[in-house]
Parts: sequence; structure tokens; C-alpha cells
Amino acid sequence: MAHPLQELVHKGWLWQGRTAAEQIAPEQLQDSGWPELNRRLGGGWLRGALHELQVQQSFQGELALVLPVLRAQTQPCLWINPPAQPYWPGLAYQQLKCPPIWLHEQDTKQALWAFEQALQSRALGAVVAWFDDLDSHAVRRLQQTAAQHEQLAFVLTPWQATTEARAYVNRLQLHWQQQLQVRVIKRRGGWPLPPAPCAVTQLLPERRRLSA
Repeated sequence: MAHPLQELVHKGWLWQGRTAAEQIAPEQLQDSGWPELNRRLGGGWLRGALHELQVQQSFQGELALVLPVLRAQTQPCLWINPPAQPYWPGLAYQQLKCPPIWLHEQDTKQALWAFEQALQSRALGAVVAWFDDLDSHAVRRLQQTAAQHEQLAFVLTPWQATTEARAYVNRLQLHWQQQLQVRVIKRRGGWPLPPAPCAVTQLLPERRRLSA
């Protein structure tokens, strides 16, 4: 009979912190475009993984945080339920190699089905999805699919007052205080880290930087 703690680990309900990051092959890591974030995440975004970005409110730099990794993709990325229609001139300014494909689906079950299908596709560079919340079963299933197909995926959710265990590889909380602050509440092979600034405004056009 399995030990109760082992059952919790297997289900993804218990996170195991470690004092040192596990050894990961360099090709499994995707440069985030932000040196300090790379250091905090043990080298960058892990491919074959689901990463959660909790946002205090939308449009405070969360998309700019992942823009460098989206820009590096040579295949189109899928955006599921973005909070606003993508602004094509702005995306063109960011020099994405392929314009993103975007999907709006109000039915959560259908959106999750589309997400899972996208993770299995070799025609996509990455998947970015916005959800109000995902339960532990949905996160575990998506993480398993992302790992099986070596896909890179991001889930953007609202801030959560209490952080219940989820099978995300990395979990970040974002908020704006003069500039974007990134707090690591869960990371692969390491302990949580306090907020640190990320200069996402440097990706904006000059007039937007001045107004920001």
C-alpha cells in the first residue's frame, strides 16, 4: 500500500521543494528573454511544461513578459480566450515571426478540449490561454499532455488569495508597482522567491514608454 504522502505527490497535490535544481538538458530550456527571470527559473522556461502567470489585473505587462519567448518561435502560437482582441499593428511592431492564431470559446470544457488538442499539435510553437481558474484535475491533465508532446504552454489566471497545490511547473504572481514585479510562488527544483522587477516597458514603442 502506497504511503499517503506518495499518493499526494503522484496526484500533483503536494509540491516537493528541493535545495538545488534538477539537471535539465539545455535544449529543454527556452530563454525567457529576461536574464534575471532565467536565473530565478533555473535557466528559463522549461519545454514540455505548463507555466502559470497569476495577474492582479489584465494589461499590466503579463503579455510583454512572455513576448520574447513567443518572438523566438518559428511556428505560430495559439492564444485561447485573450481578454481583448489581439492588436495586429502592435504585434507587428514586436516582430513575431508568425502572427498568433487566436480562439474565443466561452464554454470552459470546450476551451480545455481545444487547449489539450493544441498541446498535441506539432504545428504550434507555444500555447497561451486565459482562464478564470483551473481545478487540479484539469491542470494535471494539461501538464501531462504538455510533457508528453514537449510543448510550451502558459496559463494566465487571476491572483488567488490562497495557493492550492497545482501541477504547474512554475507559478508566478505579477503586479505593477512602478514597473512589473514578478514573484515566484512555485518553481522547478527550488523554493519560492520574493517579487523582483522586470523591465517589460523596454518592449514598448518610445511614446508608450514615456507615457508609462
